[in-house]
Amino acid sequence: QKMDREQKIEAMEGIQTRLDMEEAVSDASLVVEAVPENFEIKQKVLEKADEAAHDDTILASNTSSLSITRLAATTARPEQFIGMHFFNPVPIMKLVEIVRGYETSDEVFESVQKVARLLDKTPIEVQDSPGFVSNRILMPMINEAIFTVHEGVASPEDVDSVMKLGMNHPMGPLQ
Repeated sequence: QKMDREQKIEAMEGIQTRLDMEEAVSDASLVVEAVPENFEIKQKVLEKADEAAHDDTILASNTSSLSITRLAATTARPEQFIGMHFFNPVPIMKLVEIVRGYETSDEVFESVQKVARLLDKTPIEVQDSPGFVSNRILMPMINEAIFTVHEGVASPEDVDSVMKLGMNHPMGPLQ
């Protein structure tokens, strides 16, 4: 219920699917990989995309935790590789962590930042570090929430209520 019928039709007409990697990336200036969070799966997809894409195509990963530098090293273009960590649900969440690998060029960073803004997202630059910023902070919070329940400090519902009402989080860590 975020768009009317005409907007839905227009959006759906803009989506194309391809089964052949070469055909899928042949005209792309930016390829964003978004397969499951498994290094070997991502590596296979990125190697195929790297082979099939034009030399000036930027490759990006939507990983939420894997090293951008390590993923970039599986390609022949580490300076043209970057992380674009979108947040779920993507149509609602504005944040995109733009993750620089050790060799990501400034030009690639600036291009991807512009793309994120064109998508009506808020790009935040982060460096390549385990969990980036979001998950690095989120995981200890979730663990502590679990510990408070395990220790009998509060129920799961009450932990979530504390975080929603006291910390203004849209949902609790256990929700």
